[in-house]
Amino acid sequence: MRETHEFLVPDYFKHFSCKMGACRSACCQGWPISITMKNYFTLLGMDCCPELRDRLDRSMHMVDRPTEDEYAQFSMRWDGECALRLPDGRCSLHAELGPEILSDVCDLYPRGIRTKPSLECSCAGSCEAVLELLIRRKEPMTFAVEPYALRMPRPEKRLAVFETLGRETEIRLFFIRVMQDRSRSLPHRLAKLGDSVYRMDAALRKKDAAQVEDLLKNGVSGTLTMDTGAVDAEHLLHGLEVVEKMIDRLDGRSDSIRDLGEAALAYFGTGEDALKKYESAKKHFEAAFPDWEIFFEHMIVNHMFFSQFPYQDRPEKLMEEFIALCAVYVLLRFLAVGCMADKTEETDLIDVCAALFRLVEHTEFDRIASKLLHSLGCNQPTGLWELISL
Repeated sequence: MRETHEFLVPDYFKHFSCKMGACRSACCQGWPISITMKNYFTLLGMDCCPELRDRLDRSMHMVDRPTEDEYAQFSMRWDGECALRLPDGRCSLHAELGPEILSDVCDLYPRGIRTKPSLECSCAGSCEAVLELLIRRKEPMTFAVEPYALRMPRPEKRLAVFETLGRETEIRLFFIRVMQDRSRSLPHRLAKLGDSVYRMDAALRKKDAAQVEDLLKNGVSGTLTMDTGAVDAEHLLHGLEVVEKMIDRLDGRSDSIRDLGEAALAYFGTGEDALKKYESAKKHFEAAFPDWEIFFEHMIVNHMFFSQFPYQDRPEKLMEEFIALCAVYVLLRFLAVGCMADKTEETDLIDVCAALFRLVEHTEFDRIASKLLHSLGCNQPTGLWELISL
């Protein structure tokens, strides 16, 4: 049932609409689509044409350990497409019966509703239609409370409890403002964000309300903890070697970035030639997309809001979530530069970025990435700076 509620949303939210059959990489391609118990029995008894009835009966199957929220799934065809997808790209359920009959997942995606600490809704960066909105905007993203009639999920049960002194949303928006400070480059903004997260976490652990208020009002001042000086060729080469190891370990977990990662690594090669090729590809990328930093800002900010950074629902320290965010930026930068080395089309760049966010926003990437950078010795300021300076 769609009841109207007040949601905190990013300003692009009201402009989003599904591309349906026009999507290059459909959301139902390659992903198992979950069905709630209510969805399952509704579809089981749905009155529809014989062809759709046959599709439904052959494609729905129970999961091994059914729950009320994840009771069944739609089977994928041999080519990774949802069995209910029509040749023109549309969903056969939606085409015949309308949006109200869609499963909760299909109805909402790429929207993500959060019910704690208050109602929020935004869109995943894994959707190309979302990134098409973001790449065309220049002004910083803003957030406001607005009414929307959306199909509400079951109330969230948070697994992790964080001390926020009742100011979680304010703190998260403060961190977003740090990433929107265009007087600094994106790597320098990440360095500033690291200090901001560290000092805010310390103030919250001490329950120092005055210090929290000062940080929210005035931000972090003074010399940054992360050494943000020039990075020489040796350090850049080491950074590339670390990214190669990251790709190697992550692509086994994600079909969406496996081909992209392998293509970028094959293009760059190894050793000194890798650094020369990377520098050449970087110049090409920045010339082809002169506003790349603004686009990346929007994607990172959108991810921070969508994932509720740094209060993701897992018992990790706030600085671990910061390290994971650095990993998001590094992979985004590396894959974009590498995969666009011989391309200039906006759609190609969007497809690369959307593929990465399939991994980042729909798996336990934060936990995996943080531990991965620890294992590679890049969890300290010097190692992180080598990576985010690429």
